[in-house]
Amino acid sequence: MTDDLRARRWAIVAEHIHCEIHGADLDGAVAAFADGEATYDVVPLSFLKPDGQALTHPTATDVRAHLAYLTAAFPDLELVVERVHHCDDAVVVEGRSVGTHLGEFVGVAPTGRWMDVRACVVYRFDGDRMTNETVYFDLATQMRQLGLASLPLA
Repeated sequence: MTDDLRARRWAIVAEHIHCEIHGADLDGAVAAFADGEATYDVVPLSFLKPDGQALTHPTATDVRAHLAYLTAAFPDLELVVERVHHCDDAVVVEGRSVGTHLGEFVGVAPTGRWMDVRACVVYRFDGDRMTNETVYFDLATQMRQLGLASLPLA
């Protein structure tokens, strides 16, 4: 991988993260994907399968709806970047997902509690075109921090 390609990829990911923060620019967040053809996977949701929330969001419209739902639940949501790794076909970001639970989330009423959970996000690329985002985070810690000791797992 060339330094130029690495820099272009990081610029796309950094702009995407910036647009997602606090729901500031969800259209901009979706626009970071190649030709607006976003796919977005949230792996921990596979354990909950809440109504209306899918593990995979296969279109730009689905991604935008998911981000709107997420930032309504956590209006101050932010991914705090701690490490960045560049791979042949991906940029991997390690960090913490932080925010206050102020809206309905996975069928649970707002708790008003703060969360700070470790997260890892894999941004997949075809050349310099971002094609997918896959999010991993510590669901058990998130639920504990939000005061939700138990949720029905699928």
